[in-house]
Amino acid sequence: MKKSIWILTGCAAAFLCGFGGMKLYADYQEKEEMKRKQAAHEKAVESLKADIDETYLSCEYGSEYDLTKLVKSHTGTMEMSGRVDPGKTGDYEIRVLLSDQDSYGEPAEREFLYNVTVSDTQAPEIVLSSETVEIYAGGTAELTENVESVKDPVDGKLEYSETGGKGKWTASCDYDPETPGDYTVTVRAEDLNGNISEAEYTLSVKEKPPGEAFAGNGNPYYIRINRALNTVTVYALNDSGTYEPYTAFICSTGPATPLGTYSTFNKSRWRLLYGPCYGQYVTDIVGDILFHSVPYYTQYEGDLEYYEYNKLGTAASMGCIRLCVRDALWIYNNCPIGTVVELYDDWDSYGPLGRPESIYIDPESPNRGWDPTDPSGNNPWNR
Repeated sequence: MKKSIWILTGCAAAFLCGFGGMKLYADYQEKEEMKRKQAAHEKAVESLKADIDETYLSCEYGSEYDLTKLVKSHTGTMEMSGRVDPGKTGDYEIRVLLSDQDSYGEPAEREFLYNVTVSDTQAPEIVLSSETVEIYAGGTAELTENVESVKDPVDGKLEYSETGGKGKWTASCDYDPETPGDYTVTVRAEDLNGNISEAEYTLSVKEKPPGEAFAGNGNPYYIRINRALNTVTVYALNDSGTYEPYTAFICSTGPATPLGTYSTFNKSRWRLLYGPCYGQYVTDIVGDILFHSVPYYTQYEGDLEYYEYNKLGTAASMGCIRLCVRDALWIYNNCPIGTVVELYDDWDSYGPLGRPESIYIDPESPNRGWDPTDPSGNNPWNR
């Protein structure tokens, strides 16, 4: 009996040992399979690669930028997220996700992160009208009048400011208007992203000429405008160094026409005016105040606002000095930049040469779109 028990016990032990060995082997096989799957997954992930164009990791402010060109080639399927705004400087994170399947058909993914930098490397452009500006001792200089334009390649036209700052420009000069000599005017511009540029020109203060010549700063002509009675008197510099009345024009001023003494600083053949409308033979006096012809609807000499022309001699403008074409052209051709213009009020006298007559345009005339004084060969009034 005892022997049978031992035999049974031994058989049970052998069975249990065999079963345990099979389980251990199964566990081993499962672990090996997991290792193979892991290796296959890692291999699939490793095979996901992106070849980028490094030139697209930087972008010039305001330029065109195509994010799709960042990745030249890749394996697997690509998803890209993130955006780059070329209109705003800074760093932009771009996420590229590549995906595929490993040899077991399981999904494999690999992520790449790139930084794209938008930077502004272009400073504002300053254009000066002249390298030297002259005034006479005792006079004043408008430092901004010699600045033709200030603009940024991307931001466009910058605004003038006495204190400067981003998106602004300023002009400064520590000069003594009573002491003759050469002084340096510095024009400084800063764009919206802090890029700064500077330009310089010379302000030359000259000895004051003798006698009445100072009234016109020694220029060939000196212009006085009687704002009250809408007349213009031109004075010419004679051989003795004084100014004498030379010719007179009828004009139209307006409520914004200022009083004071100024110097002309710019000219243009045509100019867009408020309205909108257009003026011929424009000479800048101060700020937005100009000499110009009576307005035109378009930049065509036969498109005159004839009813405005018939107002010459009265206050009919917003503030500019309107003239017939003949007179605006005379100033345009004969009075150099820097010509002194004085605006005053005198209700008792038109001026030393009186008030010239104007030509009336009949509204029914087929030629009404033309200024009768325009010397153009196309002017039907000249035929």
